[in-house]
Parts: sequence; C-alpha cells; structure tokens
Amino acid sequence: MSSPPPDTPRRRPTIADVARRAGVSAAAVSFAVNDRPGVSSVTRARILAAARDLGWQPSASARALTEARTRAIGLVLARSAAQLEGDTFFLRFLAGIEEVLTAADYALLLQIVPGEASAALPAYERLAAAGRVDGFLLTDVEAGDPRFALLSGAGIPVVLAGRPVGRAPFPWLETRHDEGIAPAVAHLAELGHERIGFLCGRPEFEHQRVREVAWRSALLEAGLAPGPLGHVVFDAPAAALTVLQEEPTAVICSSDALAVELYLAARSLGVAIPGDLSVIGFDDSTLARYASPALTSVRVDYAEFGAAAATALLAAIAGEPAPDYSPSVPELVVRASTALRRRR
Repeated sequence: MSSPPPDTPRRRPTIADVARRAGVSAAAVSFAVNDRPGVSSVTRARILAAARDLGWQPSASARALTEARTRAIGLVLARSAAQLEGDTFFLRFLAGIEEVLTAADYALLLQIVPGEASAALPAYERLAAAGRVDGFLLTDVEAGDPRFALLSGAGIPVVLAGRPVGRAPFPWLETRHDEGIAPAVAHLAELGHERIGFLCGRPEFEHQRVREVAWRSALLEAGLAPGPLGHVVFDAPAAALTVLQEEPTAVICSSDALAVELYLAARSLGVAIPGDLSVIGFDDSTLARYASPALTSVRVDYAEFGAAAATALLAAIAGEPAPDYSPSVPELVVRASTALRRRR
C-alpha cells in the first residue's frame, strides 16, 4: 500500500492577494498596514481583516522601508523616445525640479512609460505600494484622469503640475501659458492677417484645450472669425496638411515641434514662409532659433514652473502649506517666420 503524497507547499500570500481580497489597490494595503493616512478606518479594517484571513504580514525590511522617508519624489511620463526628443517643456521643467530637489537633498525618481497615459498606472501603483517615493508630481492632466482615483486612496502627497478639469483631490499649480496666445494673435492681426489657424495637440489634455480656448477668445477680441483648426492625435503631418488645405494666411502652433511639422507640410505644397504663410510656435525652443526661417515663438518659463511644482510637493510632504506661486508672463519672441499679409 503506497503512502499518500506529501502536501504541496502553499504559496506565501502576497500584498496583491490581500488587495484582491479587500477590493483595494496594493498601495492602499501598504498604507493601511503601516498606519499611514489616506485610508478610511472602514477600509483599513477591511484590509487588516483580509491580511489576517490570508495569513499575510509585511516583511520587517519592507516595513522599515515604508516607515522611513525615501527623500525621493516620483514622476512618471507616458512618452515615446521620439516624443521626448523634441519636448522642450519637459527638459526645462525637469531642470527646475532638480534645482529645488538638489538643494533639499531630495532625488527625482523618473520613469518613462511608452504609450498612452493609462499605461503609466501600474508604475504609479508599484512605486506607491513599495514606498519608494514620498510623493508624486502629475503632469499631462486630462479629463477623467484615472490617476486621481488610484492615488487619492493611497494616502501619498500629490501635486498636479497643470490645471485639472473640474474639481481634483490634489493641489495644483499652473503657468500663465494661455496668456501667450493673445499676443501671438495680436501680432498677426497687426500684420494684416484675418484668417488665423491653430494647430494643437489632443484636446483631452487640459493645457492644449486651454490654449485652444485662448486662441478663440483672442480672435473674438480682435473681431476675427476662427481659422482652420487641427488636432494632432497620432499623425502630426496629416493634421498640418489638413490645416493648410483650408488656406489660412497664418497659423499658431501649440509647440515649436508642431510648427516644424507645419513648415514641412507647407514646403510640400509649395507654400512659402513667411511670404504665403506666417507661422508662430510655442515654447521658444532651440528648434525656433535654428528653423529656416527662424521661428517666431511664445516663450514660457518652464524651469520656473518645475521649481514651483517641486517646492509645492516638498511642502505637502512636510505637511505645510505651499508657498505662493506667481508665474511670469509669457513673452512673444518675434523672428523671421511672420510677415505682412500678402494680398492675393
């Protein structure tokens, strides 16, 4: 008679098992068992009961890590390498962040996640659950942003670098970037342009939507009807061509990179800049200075913005109110891509 097979060793429960049992995120489990704020007493009790039922306990080393300050803040960017290559905003924004963090003996934990914004959600959850950062900066704030629900239950300080759509569970700050559109429209109107188009990014991003609203408002103020509008979702060259096919005499672009795409599209159609078409970019990047012809562009102090965002987050981590932030006014830098409207 053969003896019964030995019992198969049971797998040790994990934090993910507890999260599934309690119906919460792994980050919420971490905050509940470490008695950190941000989890309600009812949810905390449910999490602790699930952990007890499963026989799960955080390791001593994990508990030590989560109880201590990491002296790091997290920033997760949903960007491809190609997108980052021409993204002047983030280069300057990061420089401002690093200036403040270095002075405060903090570090920036930066993760680049290719794809859409939703692809970054697991990265936020992993960083929060592991206690690797003391707080997060959120950029690219959009309508119905899924990060709000994820991080509001994690009890970790968060600051939004950008205006939210409607109410948000976190403090936010913003540049006055939209105020750079009105001077651009006024400059073109003074040159005699009446059909002024706009080429911008995806409207679900609040900073793009706000610039589009500013463009419409400035045209209304100047007594002009809106010219052709192009939204870049996946294909910037196609959006640029669509705008040009409606024959504007001038186009404002929401970034210098989009202005360069417009240059290429205009060249393919035999449209001369600035003879047939005046173009204004946004960001005043290196692209603006080295484009041919040199690009008129709106300059925003993104380094100042990054420094203010980092300062606000460090204050939130310390449980203190954020200092006042008075962003500088954008500046229109006029170069060779704008000229008097040529009468047709």
